Amino acid sequence: MLKQIIPLGVAIALAGCGSSSDSDSSESVAVSEIATSSSVSFYISNWQSPQGTLNVLDSDGVVQESIEVENINTASVSVTPLTFNSFEFIPSDTALPCPRFTGCGRTVRGDVNDLNANRLIDYQELTTVTLNYKADAFSAPGVNKVYLSPLSKAITEEGFSATQASLSATPFYHLTHSNLNASVEAEMVTNAFTYAAILAGVADSSFSVKSAFNAFTNLETDQQAWQDYSDLAAQYVTDNLFSDQGNALLKNVAGQVKQTIASVTTFTNWQARSAEVQSLDSRELLVDTRNIIGVARLQEKSYSDELDAKFTELEGAFDEDTQRTLDALSNALNEVITNYSPLADGSTPSGQYKLRDLDIDYNQSPYTWAITGTYDELPITIDLSIPTFRVSGVLGNKIEGVMSATVTNGATVLSVDVSELLIEFDGIDAQSELNPEADTGITQVTTNVIINKAAGKLEGDLSVNLNRFVNSLGEESTTLSTFDFNGDYVSDIQNTAFHITAVEASPFVGEDNDDLAFTFELDFPLSGASDFKFAYVGDVENLSELTSTDIFVSIQNRALDLRIRDVSGNINLIAKGENGRWLDVKQKGRNYSGGLYFGDTKLADVTAVRGIPGVLFPNGEFESLF
Repeated sequence: MLKQIIPLGVAIALAGCGSSSDSDSSESVAVSEIATSSSVSFYISNWQSPQGTLNVLDSDGVVQESIEVENINTASVSVTPLTFNSFEFIPSDTALPCPRFTGCGRTVRGDVNDLNANRLIDYQELTTVTLNYKADAFSAPGVNKVYLSPLSKAITEEGFSATQASLSATPFYHLTHSNLNASVEAEMVTNAFTYAAILAGVADSSFSVKSAFNAFTNLETDQQAWQDYSDLAAQYVTDNLFSDQGNALLKNVAGQVKQTIASVTTFTNWQARSAEVQSLDSRELLVDTRNIIGVARLQEKSYSDELDAKFTELEGAFDEDTQRTLDALSNALNEVITNYSPLADGSTPSGQYKLRDLDIDYNQSPYTWAITGTYDELPITIDLSIPTFRVSGVLGNKIEGVMSATVTNGATVLSVDVSELLIEFDGIDAQSELNPEADTGITQVTTNVIINKAAGKLEGDLSVNLNRFVNSLGEESTTLSTFDFNGDYVSDIQNTAFHITAVEASPFVGEDNDDLAFTFELDFPLSGASDFKFAYVGDVENLSELTSTDIFVSIQNRALDLRIRDVSGNINLIAKGENGRWLDVKQKGRNYSGGLYFGDTKLADVTAVRGIPGVLFPNGEFESLF
């Protein structure tokens, strides 16, 4: 199976060994006479006025050019190829509207921005928040696009590289060679980080993305501002997917957007970005590709059986049995507390109740529940204690307490024994004629969990959000809007750190949770590659079948985006490396074609010499892919 994962569906087809070049692979090939040019275009979220001043700064921070632009989203500037620059946008109109469909909360009486005088800042009513935009980027030959947000400014001003955090060969705010989905994903991520900055600024006028990011990266004790910002960025995805007003293109890249946001906001190994001079004729991408393939070939010879077993365990750890236990716990808590607590219609007295196959012993002062029985046909026990409730139509309902619980599904046992449980209901209690499309509630459960499987144990921090809404048939539907699980999988043969997220990409189509987009980020140390990282978006059942997929891998702190397509045995691999380099390999039978590129500039052809696939440079020098 590993030979499908690394080198990602092409190791068998692209079989060969060694290099037919007699020269050192680190040497440059004499193709520097190729003429290149570079341009940069831009994107900011549409809440911000696009008119203003664009400053182009060199790597030393000196302004090289200052341009007044009518629309930053249609502006383009020429820059010197193979250089590092920063791009700063200063909007002429700093006013920003509320970006959340359900509004941005209460305001004081007489607020000039409260146009309908309902003491709420509604969707598209102006806020008092102002934002700044900046990003650094390496100018690859051809067209570059830079996506400006308050977070790209914070990262740029700290001098950090965002490549590894972005799970991409380029930072989340820079694209070189791209396709439509990559552009939509970059736009949605930019929107999310801008949306979060506006909402965080509305909630706290002193909020600063830069200050929150610095506290996070410096590992300061108080990181609540960064956590709030991160949660709001993730909320952008849910708000758009669960509203008819949302961006219709988001559902096609929901998993990728969710994964990028989750990775950037939890990444801890931030490093200073490199501004090393780049050579057009460098072979660094070939070296990076061979490092990945070399690890695969090494493991294939010595550790194939062991690694097959590891991936099989991981696939089984996140199977439907695991998902059902998590769903059962979340849904049972949601339903019991909604019906038997201060949140229920009327006053629910202490007593013993029956909810289908659940027996509930409910007490007040303090609030406690002893829940036993079955839910969704799974045995379940929950002991829950909540000292206080916050029931508020303005702030939303919030519950904090302690809980222990078990859910059993065959050999899968979910155990929860935590000192902190958070459940939040944010929304209206029921639909009304005045607001027929509103959510009926959002429930969040945040806790630490242990999931015992037959082969091993999952342990980590879990956050689950459930949205309740009325569908087009007039039926109330509860859908998984956010699933975030960060922890470790431990068994006799591995100890793998993981970060898994999920979101319902099409909540209004079909049955509950029938279109979950899962993302996996695995720290997967291998012999010869102790820092190997693997990231993937798709169904857990397809984790080991990567013949047609897009994934991210990293080794020796070098990042590669890989796109593999296998159609009737014909393989196409596109490997995107850092700074805009990419390799296109097409294999049909024994024939190979494609090219090695830097931006839009082709440096060499992919072909086969005496049956060995490789890259043929204009000077006649040939270098194999292995």
